[in-house]
Parts: sequence; structure tokens; C-alpha cells
Amino acid sequence: MALLDNVIYYFSWLCVIWYTFMAVLSLLGLTVSRFRYTQKPTPKSLSMLAPPSVSILRPLKGLDVNLRDNLLSAFVQNYPSYEIIFSVKDEKDPAVPVVRGLMDEHPDVDARLIVGDVPAGINPKINNLIKSYETAKYDILWILDSNVHVHPDTLARSVDAILKPNVGLVHHLPLAINPGNFGSEIEQVFLDTNHAKMYIAINFVAVASCIMGKSNLYRKSDLEKAGGLKQFAQYMAEDNIIAEALWAQGLKHVMTCDMAQQSLGTLSSKDYCLRRSRWVRVRKYIVTAATLVEPITESIICGIMGAFGYGTRFGLSPYWFFLGHWIAWFTVDYTLYSTFLTSAQSKPLSFYRFVRAWLSREILALPLYIFAMCGDKIVWRGELYELQRDGTGIKVNKKDEFARFAGVYSPLVGN
Repeated sequence: MALLDNVIYYFSWLCVIWYTFMAVLSLLGLTVSRFRYTQKPTPKSLSMLAPPSVSILRPLKGLDVNLRDNLLSAFVQNYPSYEIIFSVKDEKDPAVPVVRGLMDEHPDVDARLIVGDVPAGINPKINNLIKSYETAKYDILWILDSNVHVHPDTLARSVDAILKPNVGLVHHLPLAINPGNFGSEIEQVFLDTNHAKMYIAINFVAVASCIMGKSNLYRKSDLEKAGGLKQFAQYMAEDNIIAEALWAQGLKHVMTCDMAQQSLGTLSSKDYCLRRSRWVRVRKYIVTAATLVEPITESIICGIMGAFGYGTRFGLSPYWFFLGHWIAWFTVDYTLYSTFLTSAQSKPLSFYRFVRAWLSREILALPLYIFAMCGDKIVWRGELYELQRDGTGIKVNKKDEFARFAGVYSPLVGN
């Protein structure tokens, strides 16, 4: 019994410490968000006599939701000197007419379209970008996904940030907007609450690299020190690997008050589940430690740990503790959601629809995590890959195996 008592004693204190840590991290994410995203300062680079020029690289594949407005947002940046390079694998891609139309409408903007991938590895985004990367005129690069819309001052504020001493990467909060059905509402609530909260808090304390590749600025000269863009074509999660390579050079990562806004459109509940599972599968070999502790960062498991720890050590009712915990967790998430959607000037979900999506997301989190951890295959842009422990992937070419997995992994895009 003495051994069991000791186990309970130390485990209960571990639960108290972990729950307190998560509570502080959540409140930190909320506090930073309320200060950062409720005000947008005037860019300082616009008052410079000769601000540095920037190459905007936009990879293309198919007709993303709201594609024209997404691409248009690069043409209307409030910045004096930049070029836009669009890259597409095939001239027949349906995104090509949209790009050519925008280029005709904005002849004053230095923009061009590059056709043809370079098969440097298994990552289709990197293969798509290599020609653009190699022909970019300027050292500062802005990799901006085609399904992302940005504010007109985003580039100028990002240049402000990257010009600060020892900054090697500038990135923006991924924000989901305009969900078209229940599945995409769950996706929006996930990205704009729990994901955003953790993403902001982790980057604020800056103890490790934590990057999503929706909208990133860095210097080509810094990336060349790590082997150039081709070096990262072998990895599935190239955004994390590139960020870690820059971090290893002692270069800081900075977030601005701008957001990478993605219109979701419609997404089935099944595709939401598979997208979240794919994300976990990719990350488990890239950021293994963070992925392993992910279940205890979620509201249900974390709340149970808190209820046990505080109940055992301080005599609080576990049931009332968990109820208070869930109400507080929900309140933080709803406040975050309202803050982001107001800042983005986007219509939020009704309170009922938010609650429905939030509860669905929280309940699905653990089953999806278990499902993801039990496999190594993903479908990305219509191709089947088997993930390797070093973060790379192997393309699976067997038609019968693809057909078997296609029934489980619906055709998800890799965005």
C-alpha cells in the first residue's frame, strides 16, 4: 500500500503542475491575442527611403475556395517594391486563367507565371516552388499559399519585423473563415480556438520553433546556408523543417498582428476527421515530443487530470472542478474566436453553431489522435504516401494499395 500511496501522491502533484501549466499557457495565448490582434499599427517600412524589395511566391494547384480574392490580395499590397511569382505544374491547371486575368488587370504589378515542377523530392509544394525560388529577384521571400487571403498592409508590417536584429522568419496566424457546412465549422472552431491559442502562446515564449507554412517570410540567403529549398523536398512537413533549420542558425521567429485567412467552403465531417488525423501523422515524426503529449493538452484529459490532482491534494470536488474547468476553457476559446473574427472582419458562427462545433471538436480529439497514431500512410493531393521516422515519405505506387486506402482517405488537399 505504501508504494501505491507514493504513486498516487506524486502523480496527483504531477497533475496539479501540468494543469496549472496548461491554464497559464491558455491565458497567455488569450492575453497576447487580445493585445496583438485588436490593433494594427501603421507599418514603419513605408516611411523608409528605400525599403527592401520582396519576392512573393504563390504555389498553385486547382481552384481553391475564393481563389481569385486570395490571389488578388497579393496584387494590392500597400508596399512600393515587390514581385509576384505564381507557379503551377501544368498549363492546363484551372488556376491559370484566374492568374492571367489578374495579371492583365494589374499591369503595374511585377507578376509572372512559371509552369512546370522540378521533381526534387516527394513534397509537391516544394517541387512546385523550386523554379520560382531560383528565379526570384530579391533576397526576402514571402511564401504565400494560394488558399490564403491577407490584409493590404501585411507585407509592410512583415518587412518591419524581418528587419529587426537576428530575425530570420516572420509568420502569420492561420485563421479559418467562411465555413460552408458542419464539417468546416468544426475545422474553423479548431483552428481559431485551441490551435490558435497554443500556436500564439508557444511562439510568444519562443523556447522552440513552431511554424505553419501558410504565410512565411524569410531570406533566401539564410535558407541557402541550410542547403537551399531543394534540400527540403524530401520532407512532408517542409514548413517545420525549414523553420527548424533557420532556428538552428540562431535566427528568431516573429509573428505580426496579421493573419493568413483561409476561406473553408464546404468540408465533410469525414474529411475533417481525416485532415486532423493526417496532420498528427505527419507531425509525430517531426515534433515527436509535442505530439506525444498532445492528448493531455486537450480539454477533456487535461480537465480530468486537474480534477484528480486538485481533488486529491486540496480536497476540491472533482465533479465541480471539471465543470468549472470546462466552462472556463470554453469561455477562453469563445473569447479568442470572437477576437479573431472581429479583427478579420469576418462573420462569426451563431452561438449555438459555435457550441455545437466546439463540443464536436473536443469529443473527437482523442479518438482522432489514437487513429492517427496507429498508422503511417496519408493521402496528399491525391497521392498516397508512407511516412518514415526521419520525417520523409515514400510515395506508394501500387494501384491496388492506393485503391484500398482511397476508401478510407478521401481525396484531401495538402493545405
